[in-house]
Amino acid sequence: MADPKKPGADGAADRNVDQIRDILFGGQMRDYERRFHELNQKLEADLARMREAADKRLTQIEKRIDDQLDKLGKLVRQEIDDRTGALADLESRVQQAARTARAEINKAVDGVSDEVAQSDERLRAALADLHDTMAARAGDTEAALSRASTELRADKVGREDLAALLTEFALRLKGDFDLPKP
Repeated sequence: MADPKKPGADGAADRNVDQIRDILFGGQMRDYERRFHELNQKLEADLARMREAADKRLTQIEKRIDDQLDKLGKLVRQEIDDRTGALADLESRVQQAARTARAEINKAVDGVSDEVAQSDERLRAALADLHDTMAARAGDTEAALSRASTELRADKVGREDLAALLTEFALRLKGDFDLPKP
């Protein structure tokens, strides 16, 4: 079977292996460590420079953005002022146009009212004239009718006379009526 090794012997063997490794590869390992350390310092320096450059760029970008926002704010305020002025101008023009239109409409309404009043007066006068004319004609017609009625009564044939006349006419038509001989 395998012979058991002593625990103290394993620790000494490990130290021996480390010493051998240090002898064989020690120079290279120190060189690698030095290179890694230089590379690490170089990376940290580059990273610091890049951070600085990025910070500068961000600061410049922020400044540009702030400048642009200020310009846009000024433009917006100017546009608001311009539009407010234009709106006020338009409002005053609309109010003036409304006043003018109202005055013209009132003038036209007054003119139409005057024309209607004059027309009403003319029509009332014509109606009064027509009423007077109709009353005169009615009086004339009534007088003429009265005269005609009086004449008709004077000239009218009585019932009995008309009956005798019609009877005689009927008999003559039949041939039954003999006229007295003179």
